[in-house]
Amino acid sequence: MSAAENALSIQSHRGVLRDLIPIYGGYQLLANLAAIGLIAGLSHWLGFSAPVLLAVAMLGWGLQFVMRPSAMAVSREQAVWVEEVLEAQGFYSKSDVDGRWRAVEAPWWLRWSHQCIAFVPGDLVTVIAPRDAMESIRASIELMEAHGELTFASERQPFAFEPPEAEPRLPWHMQVPILLLSATCVVLTVWMAFTGGPERWGLSAKALSEGRFETIILHVFDHAGGMHLAMNLSTLVAIGAPLTARLGRPPLNWLRFLLLFLLSGLAGAALYLALHPAGTVPMAGASGGLYGLIGLLIRTNPDGGALVAIKSTRVRRVGWDMIKQNAFFFILLALLSWASGTAGGLAWEAHLGGFLFGLCVGPKLLPRPVADIPGTGPDATNRAFSRR
Repeated sequence: MSAAENALSIQSHRGVLRDLIPIYGGYQLLANLAAIGLIAGLSHWLGFSAPVLLAVAMLGWGLQFVMRPSAMAVSREQAVWVEEVLEAQGFYSKSDVDGRWRAVEAPWWLRWSHQCIAFVPGDLVTVIAPRDAMESIRASIELMEAHGELTFASERQPFAFEPPEAEPRLPWHMQVPILLLSATCVVLTVWMAFTGGPERWGLSAKALSEGRFETIILHVFDHAGGMHLAMNLSTLVAIGAPLTARLGRPPLNWLRFLLLFLLSGLAGAALYLALHPAGTVPMAGASGGLYGLIGLLIRTNPDGGALVAIKSTRVRRVGWDMIKQNAFFFILLALLSWASGTAGGLAWEAHLGGFLFGLCVGPKLLPRPVADIPGTGPDATNRAFSRR
């Protein structure tokens, strides 16, 4: 069975509810209790505030959560290939007792049984591994299925591979819309911080009822602090140039990029207002626009091939990952706000609205395929060459 026939879906090994407290052994439980006691003692001695304690505890929980056991069904051929890679790279060794693969020379927190990689035979082989390792295994299987052969860089880390083909460096002009948006966000965020900040320029039903309609546009560029701004700009830099390259040639691709960003931000704002018709908490940030860019990015291919279907495994996987990420940050920010006695949180509605716009409407902004333009395509190319 190939990767095309098998969805390579990663599932919880012991149940979703069990994963909410990712502690799978007595030694791990003792280590967690000792850490909690140490944090509580330091907080009492040094006078740490409740939000700081909560942030440290959530960070520790998050690190353990990404290493929780997970399961994935693969074909027998894929399982054999993965075991061959494990043996060849040397980062794991197979136990003669239980057949599990254990990390070689791993630190003590990676030596527990739930950190091993196991293969359970059946009609499909079930791979059981830590979630972070499973993500690497799945990505490697998919690349192997797509390219037939991979060159692994075993001196770095398990399942670290060299790109099958060197990706061409994008020209400088693909960075133009990213630079324009980044500069605009930085300048307006600094300016708005001295003229009221998100409370004045953030979007809400209350702001519109007071006649502050400029917030419909300005909230997209305003941010609630330097950390919020840095996170959004880092995402913009990561996805901006590849998407710009898929939107055609400059300067039209710059306009398409900026238009998609703005319309996605407005779509996110519309969903936020629709779900909070009497809301008073202002929303600010470029996340709605960024999620719109992501929505279109996952539906396009670097080689300009056909659009990825909305019902495809790729879109479902990315969508589900975004839901989990937003849920995690929503809970974290809600707990921090509760502990500090302030209002605030994650505007997941804007994320969802922007993402759906980019996913469903974004392809309308893509340049028209050459084959669809009269007088172009393979036949026209042949005629052009015959005239030379």
